[in-house]
Amino acid sequence: MWIWIIALSICSGVLYRLGGAGAGSYPNLPAWMKNTKARDIGCSLCCTIGMLILCSAPWWAHLLSFLFLFGALTTYWDWVFGYDNHYFHGFMCGVAYFPYALAGESWIGLLVRCVVLATVMGVISQVSGNDVVEEGSRGAALPLTLPLIFI
Repeated sequence: MWIWIIALSICSGVLYRLGGAGAGSYPNLPAWMKNTKARDIGCSLCCTIGMLILCSAPWWAHLLSFLFLFGALTTYWDWVFGYDNHYFHGFMCGVAYFPYALAGESWIGLLVRCVVLATVMGVISQVSGNDVVEEGSRGAALPLTLPLIFI
């Protein structure tokens, strides 16, 4: 199980970074890989696969969580705060998985994951000056924190 979660975290980290890289970066890669939708869909898919491995939730919990995470990944909430708020971005990426709590998983685990994602994404973005490290870490944190839901 952990090997899959780590592999999905690496994949999600790469996709998150590529989705934020911009058209001029990584000239040998196709343009679709550097589109923000590749990040939104790819990271959401990595997390959905992770949850399919970790639990046997109803289909609707997987589908709704995929869609909610997709939505959460499309914004850094600058339209609310006036700047890219990576703390809130991380928190809302965690909140996107509330359908699993509705389906019977732990509400406490969900809240712990929300706080951990908010902290990890916010702190890394605040202390790092390297886009590759920041975006790769934020993306990798998404599947890597999935087991927290089961606390």
